[in-house]
Amino acid sequence: MQIKLWGVRGSIPTPLSSGEYRERLKAALTHARERWQKDPALSAEGVIDELSPEVTNLVGGETTCVEVRSGDDQLIIDLGTGARRLGYDMLARGIKGDIHVLVTHTHWDHIQGWPFFVPGYIPDNTVHFHSCISNCHERFQRQQHFDHFPVEFDAMMSKKEFHNFPQGGSFEVGPFKISTLELAHPGGSVAYRIEAQGKVFIFATDTEFSGDNVDEQIERYSDFFTGADLLVMDAQYTMDEAEQKIGWGHTAMVISVDCALKWKVKRLVLTHHEPAYQDEKIHGLFAEASKHLEANANGHRPEIYIACENDVFDL
Repeated sequence: MQIKLWGVRGSIPTPLSSGEYRERLKAALTHARERWQKDPALSAEGVIDELSPEVTNLVGGETTCVEVRSGDDQLIIDLGTGARRLGYDMLARGIKGDIHVLVTHTHWDHIQGWPFFVPGYIPDNTVHFHSCISNCHERFQRQQHFDHFPVEFDAMMSKKEFHNFPQGGSFEVGPFKISTLELAHPGGSVAYRIEAQGKVFIFATDTEFSGDNVDEQIERYSDFFTGADLLVMDAQYTMDEAEQKIGWGHTAMVISVDCALKWKVKRLVLTHHEPAYQDEKIHGLFAEASKHLEANANGHRPEIYIACENDVFDL
């Protein structure tokens, strides 16, 4: 399997601010001046290669959208604003026909890219929406009421089919064996455990592990999560903010690390980043999470990553 992240921001799209952009330019130019004073022959590419990830790598401001591939087969998880670029990329790759979308829930940041998803306008395509939401069709229709968007859902020229399953249910799409689990989130959300080619990928964003009984929560979910080859998990908050926002449905980054340790997952990708956090703060949280991992790893140390747009993970 191959997993590509097209959107990793939570709650609302978050473009890079002009102030943050200027700070990155200053850091890059300062470094370049020092390096060229020492080595005038060093290429611009060489200078860039030496810069820290905090300067060169964008976390990204698109909201949640993930692509899963196994050979020529594809799944899409959620249709946040990252789905717009995914749609263009699918056209370039010639992907058409049956398109399968797994919907975790229908908060705006997970569906607002659909009206801009070009494959949804192609008559020969059939988009299959898989969810545990009995009125999923109606919810997508409401998002595109003519008062809010010039093209209504049913006017998009692709065919649409809605497949409903109970929370905790399982089903198959092509080579993918998919299991689901209800998560703690206002209005509900589900995690997807996807198995193919002998590997396990789990997507579990918009979930809250917090409070005095957090260890019991983590243990209760063990059967579903244990041993995953790759887990992409909600890690929106600092510990302080998570404690202030009990019931908001998101998890502190260090708690997500505790989950990965308990569940013995091989790789953990921390996603659904808080829109109020600039990249510098997200990288700072990741540094804290890495220290937390080192201090608490006991015979098992998963690889951990900050989710960034366009990241690809091969299983």
